[in-house]
Order: sequence, then structure tokens, then C-alpha cells
Amino acid sequence: MKSTRIVLAGACLAQAIVLAGPRTPVKEFFEKHVDMAVPALAGIPARLAADDVAGAEKLFAAYARAALKPDKLNKDWLTRKYTSKELRALKRRADEIMDYKLSSCGMPHHFADHKVDWNLNPTFNQYKEWTWQLSRHPFWTTLAEYYTATGDEKAVVVWIDMISSWFDQALVPEQAKPGATRCWRTIEAGIRMTGWSRQIAAFAKSPHVTDEFLTRYFISIWEHGWRLRNNSTNGNWLLMELHGLLRIALLYPFLNDAPEWKEYALKRLQEEFSRQVYPDGFQYELATGYHGVVISNYLGVFDLYELLGLEKPEFIRAGLEKMFETYVRLATPNGGTPCLNDGGSMDVARWCRTAARLYPDRADFRWFATDGKEGAKPNYLSCVFPWAGAVVFRSSWEKDAVWGYMDGSPFGRGHQHEDKLNFVMRAYGKQLLTEGGNYMYDSSDCRKYVLSTRAHNTIRVDGFEQNRRRTYRWRDEDITAKADVSFSTTPARDVARSAYKDGYGPQQKPTIHDRTVLFLKNEPGLAPFFVVIDRLSAPNDRAHTFEIMWHLEECALSIDGQSFTGDFGGGVGLAAVMSDPTLKITDMKGQHEPYFQGWMPIWIGGPHEHRPIPTPVAQGTFSKGRRVVTVLYPYRDGKNLLRGVTADTDPQATSFTIALADGTTRILDETR
Repeated sequence: MKSTRIVLAGACLAQAIVLAGPRTPVKEFFEKHVDMAVPALAGIPARLAADDVAGAEKLFAAYARAALKPDKLNKDWLTRKYTSKELRALKRRADEIMDYKLSSCGMPHHFADHKVDWNLNPTFNQYKEWTWQLSRHPFWTTLAEYYTATGDEKAVVVWIDMISSWFDQALVPEQAKPGATRCWRTIEAGIRMTGWSRQIAAFAKSPHVTDEFLTRYFISIWEHGWRLRNNSTNGNWLLMELHGLLRIALLYPFLNDAPEWKEYALKRLQEEFSRQVYPDGFQYELATGYHGVVISNYLGVFDLYELLGLEKPEFIRAGLEKMFETYVRLATPNGGTPCLNDGGSMDVARWCRTAARLYPDRADFRWFATDGKEGAKPNYLSCVFPWAGAVVFRSSWEKDAVWGYMDGSPFGRGHQHEDKLNFVMRAYGKQLLTEGGNYMYDSSDCRKYVLSTRAHNTIRVDGFEQNRRRTYRWRDEDITAKADVSFSTTPARDVARSAYKDGYGPQQKPTIHDRTVLFLKNEPGLAPFFVVIDRLSAPNDRAHTFEIMWHLEECALSIDGQSFTGDFGGGVGLAAVMSDPTLKITDMKGQHEPYFQGWMPIWIGGPHEHRPIPTPVAQGTFSKGRRVVTVLYPYRDGKNLLRGVTADTDPQATSFTIALADGTTRILDETR
């Protein structure tokens, strides 16, 4: 392809840039991909016939500039009244970018020579996502906002320099698979269309944006549409691809392919609700964060239709209601959600502020959105997701409530952890039982840890982890299959039960772990507490080992025989007593050998991205079968009323006895 030179106007900012890209030649773009039926573009063929490419570009650029809709896309910037403090902060961020200090995945890098290498990976662990996500270009949106607020032309010049270097280095691949390149993963191609559309709408009025540059910019836009249309994937990636494709089709209808891209994207978006969302509202990756990604991309489409004054796709409003409700049902007392699979904790109030706008009749959305000042709290407490398998226990909707979560979920479609039957707990304003959470997508010990069974509050057998990943394959019909979980609720207790049956270790050795969780809400004289009953069964008589892991948030941990206590400060604590007198409990906090155990990821930022947390692990043996009862008693004001628990180890047994601080005992039964 023949290189073309453009010179940027402006005193000391003037510079020459050689553009090797985009890949598609200018004449081919006009002749094949631009709708010459548009009256303002009708003169282009004559210009091309006369070999007057500059004239064709001038006609096209004049039309394109008038069609960019900055008053709609950037209305928030144009109407915002910035305080002096806000402007200083915006300028500080823009100055860093204009000095070529760019950040990806939360990790900054200074391109000191003011030449961006879009294939660079400067991370200490060669984290591939850094390079991929650099090409999402969020920093250019900061420059566009800054330019809108100040008119500083340097922002435009730097943007043109950076995007031109990206054109040069990142030719659209002609055959590469969706995830096979550093700059053209389809997820990034879809994501950056939102930012790019706002950026060009802001910058196009600048004299530095020449007709030739604008033409090349739209050649790249067409190439984005072509790649997104012909290289689609699945899951949350697909929603980002379709959102980007539909944004191109709606904003730039002068591209010949726009009508077909629009029809295709809308059809696929509607189909994906039934393909990706369980009937109870949880997206099939069962990851709290990616659930939000899916919502956000549907919302992006819905809001764009509204912004452009077009008839909004009603299937989006109808489909999103249960997805928003998922966050309400999962909500922890502090307004977050549990960190499920590769998803972090979500801010429920933030999501409900959007939900309340779409569904003004939903009192529960308004209640969360206004911190209880309007609307009404949900009319239920504990609940189950029958298809997604999640079970949520709660004593109330107050901020000091006792709350728990048990994972009775299927493996899901993606971003899975080997964590079936995991249990976490929050009480009296403190996170008590936690889990390994999430970590960057690298090959480190910490990444392997968060994926593993040992990073969760469940059981390992014979030193092996759960291993659904080895044989599990998602089938489309799985979206309609109910989870293997039972749940019942009464004023006195909630009971949930599920089992892990898919084997442990590389060969998926066929031990079964069955777990029942009781939430005893109204035991006389006692605060609400949990009882976890674990049953292990193996198909042979040989001896097996097992480990029951418990991960605690930072606390003062003490271990005494078959019990441990965590003091979380402020009088809040957790007393845990296990029924099996043969168990040995060891704190594996911050352990590297013989395996990585007892850590909480801090996410990203350097070579030390995890902190040690108290991790009492109960080790025992069984042959054929065994039952272990664990009483988890959260308390406040220092009032630990629990002293012990005894229970038959026979898996068929259902009763157990708890001993209390006043010397009394109570016989309880998990079946009544």
C-alpha cells in the first residue's frame, strides 16, 4: 500500500506523520464502502474519475463533519459547569497523556520519546492484557473532554499523532482469529468504538483534523465494522462486539454496510438474552463483574437509540430487569455483592440508580438507589437462584445484618473457578469469611490460586482440587437446566443443600462432597448463626484425606483444638467449632510451600499483589464416608456464646449437639 504524508498545522506543534495504514486504499473505500446515493456525496465518483482524490476527500470530510453529532454524544461535556478544582484535575490528567504517559490495566508507562509502541509489554510479568487493553484507548476520551472544556489544540495534535501511529502499526488483520492479535482483538475493536465516536465528535472541528486524516479515520471505522461483523465470538465478548458494530451502523449510516450491520447486530443482541441469561436473571458466566459488562453493553445500545431520538429496542428494557434484580438479590449488607468467579464486588446502589431510571415502578431499585430514602426494601430476605444455583442468606436488609452466600452453581460458560459449595459470610458490618477473589489473567501462582478449590471455603480430597474444567463443556440447552440445589425458608431457619459430584484431581477421582448450610435465625437466646454440614463419600474402603478450608478477613486468629476464633475488632468476632475430634486445624496464612495458600489478591501494581490472610484449614481422614458439622457463630459486643459441637460422623446422621457458654446444650437436627 502506498504511504501518504500529512502535515499538521500549528506553530511549534507542526510535525510530519507518515501513515502506512489503514489497510484499505482510499479509492477502494469510496468506491465500495461509501453510499454515493447520499446527495452530498454524489460528486465523489467524478472526482475519483478525474484522479482528484483530494477533492473526493474534501466532499466526504465536509459531510462527515456535519454528521458527527457532538451536541448529542458529548452533551454532558458541553453543558457541564466545571469548577476550578475539576478543571485543574482534568488538565493534570490530560497533561500526563500529552506527555505520553499512558495507563493500561491500572499500570502506567511513560513513552519518553513520545512514540507509542502499540505492541509493547512493559509489565514485570509480561501480562498480555496490558498490551491488548492499551488499544482500548480510554486516555483519548480524557483528551477529548479536556479539549471540549478548554479548546487546547495540543490535545488534538497529540491525539492525531497517537491514533496515526496506531493506524501505522495496527493494520486490520485479514484472517486472524478474534483473539489472535495484539491490537485487533475483537473485544477491543468493539469497546473502542464508544470512545472513538465521542473523540472524533469533539476533535473534528479543529483545523488540525484535515480532510485526508478524517477520510483515513473513517476507513478505519469501516475496517472495525468489517472485523466485528465477520469475526464474532460468544459470551460477554460478543455483547461488546455487537455494541461496537451497532454503534458504527447507527452513527455512520453513510457506510454501505450499515443497514446489514444494524440488522445483524440487533438480531444477535435479542437472541443472546435467551442464550446467555438464565431464567432467574444471572448471566451464564456466573461472574458478578461480567454480568455487569453484559448489562452495560445492552444499556449502551439502549441509550444510544434514545440519544439519537430513535425508537428504542423494547427487548432490551424487558431483558435487563431481571439482570438488575440479580444484584439486588445478591446484595451484601454494605451494598456490594460477593466476588463470584472472575467477578469482583459490584456497587448495588450504582447499578440501581440506572435501573430506577429504566423501571420507575420498581420500589426496590429506588430503595437501593436512594440509600433507603425512597421506595421500599425487597419483600423477601434469603433467596435462591434456581437455575444459577446461588443461595443468599440474610437476617435483614439493615447494614449490620448477618449475611451468607453458598455456591450451588453449575460450572457456567466462562471465567469459572473450581469453587462448588463455597461459603462466605458477612455480619455486623464486617466481612468475616472471605475467599481468594480474582486476579489478573496471567500464569502466576496467584492466578492459579484464585482459580483453585483451595482459595475457597470448601473441601479438597487427597490433596486434589475440584476439576470440572477437565471434562465440562457448555451446551446451549444448559441455560434452561435448573441447578442441583435445594432451598427452603421458614421464620426459624433457612436450609440449602447441594453437592459436588464431578471428581477431584487430574483423573477426577469420584469422591462426592455433599454440603448442607443451615441458617438458624431465631434460636432462643442466640444471635443468628450458621451450621455447615459436610458429607464425604468415596466408592471404596481405602483411607482418604480431606481438608476443609476457611479464609478469614484480616483478624486476630486463635486456634484451640477443633475450634478457632477470629477477632475482627470493635467487639465483632467469629467463633467456629467443628464436630470431628480427629481434625487438625492449622493456620496456612501466607504460605508458598508446599503450595500457595492463605492469600488475598490486591489485583495489580507491582511484584507484590497479594497479602496474607488468616486461613485455618481442618485436615482429617475418612474411609467410605464421613460427616463433619461446623458451627459458625458471628457475634458482636464480644459476646461469644458458643463453646462446642458434637455430632455422629455417620453420613446418615442428621442431629448434632451444640454446647453454649452458660453450660447448657441444645440438640438440633438439620431436617427439622
